Amino acid sequence: MQTYGVTLFDSTHEAMKAEKAAKEAQLKVRIIPTPEKIHASCGFSLKYELSNEADLLALFQQMEIQTEGFYHATRDGLKTEYERRKD
Repeated sequence: MQTYGVTLFDSTHEAMKAEKAAKEAQLKVRIIPTPEKIHASCGFSLKYELSNEADLLALFQQMEIQTEGFYHATRDGLKTEYERRKD
């Protein structure tokens, strides 16, 4: 079983800005297509390690990067479940 985080954005510009800022902060992230089970305005999301979530949240707040939500993903074989992070 694999767990990871997914952040959604309302625009491609915000997704690209977030990826650049996170990589400059040496956080392990990558742009992925927004999963079909999650609906967002933008077709791109950011995949990240859950251990980096607090740092990512602080960075986005500091850089004023707008998100549409953070999700925790659990992948077991071919099945992936998403749960919206509660603030």
